[in-house]
Amino acid sequence: MTGRKRRPGRYRIAALCLAAGMLPAVAACGPTADQIASRETTQTTVPPAPAPVPPQAKVRTAEPEPEPAPEPEPMQVSVSGAQAGMAEEVQAACQWLLREEARPFPSADAAECVASAMRAGNGAQQTVSTTASWLPPGSYTMDFRTGSDFGMMLRSTDGELEISVESGMRTLRTGDSSVRADASGGAEESYAAVLVDAAELTANPDRLAGLIKSGNPASVEYAVDYKGVSATRLTAVVEPEKPGGFSGTLTLTLDELYRPLLIEHAGRTRGIATSIRAEITGWGSTGPLR
Repeated sequence: MTGRKRRPGRYRIAALCLAAGMLPAVAACGPTADQIASRETTQTTVPPAPAPVPPQAKVRTAEPEPEPAPEPEPMQVSVSGAQAGMAEEVQAACQWLLREEARPFPSADAAECVASAMRAGNGAQQTVSTTASWLPPGSYTMDFRTGSDFGMMLRSTDGELEISVESGMRTLRTGDSSVRADASGGAEESYAAVLVDAAELTANPDRLAGLIKSGNPASVEYAVDYKGVSATRLTAVVEPEKPGGFSGTLTLTLDELYRPLLIEHAGRTRGIATSIRAEITGWGSTGPLR
C-alpha cells in the first residue's frame, strides 16, 4: 500500500507564518553589526577626561584702609528752668547756644536764631539813640510787634518825627506833614523809605537778620552780666560790601530765651562815625502800638 504524502498541517503552517512575521521585530530589538562597530570606534576615539586642577591658593593682599568713622550727630539739648517756655522753633534754631558751644558761628545761623526768638517774643518796647546814622541823631521810643504781621510806632523825644508801620502801610510824619514811604517814588517818598528802613533795623526780625548776615561769623560769650541778669552776647564784625559802605561791629546781648536786650551797631560810613543803640524791655507785649 502506497503511503499518502503528508501535507503540512495547518497549525505548522500558521506557526511558520507567525515566526516569519516576527523576524523584523526581533531584528529591531538589538543593534545591528554596523551600529556595534560604530560604537566601538567612538569609544576608542574619545579622549580621557583631564585630571582635575587643584585650586590655587588665595593670595593675601594688603589690608584695606579702614573707613573713617562718621562724625556723631550733635546732641540735641532740651530746655528747662528759665528756658522752659522757649518755643520749639527757637530751640531748633538755637541748638548751638543751648549746647554752649564756644566756636564762632556762621552769620546765617546766628541770624536765624535771633530772628526766631524775636518772632516768638511777640513784641516789646525800645529806647533808641543814634549818632549820624540813617536816622537823624537823637533819642527815640518805640513799641513794636514781631509776630506774623510786623508793626511798629517810633517817636522822637522832641516830638518832631514819627514813623509808623501797620498792616503794610509805612508812614513818616514830620511836624504837620505826612509822607508814605516808597523807595520807588519821588524824592520825599524815597527819603521816607530810607528812614523807615533805619527804624525797622532794630525791631523787624527780618531786617535785623539781614544785618547779622552781613557780618563775619559771630563770636559768643556766655553768662555775661547785664543789669544783674545772666545773658548771652554775640559779636560780629561787619565789612563793607562796597567802598564807602558801613564797616564796624554789631553786638547783641540776648536774654535766656535769646531775645535781644541790647543791640549796638557802631562803625563808620564814608569815613563818618555812626552808631545805633537800642535797649529793649517788655518782651511778650501784644497790646496796641502807641
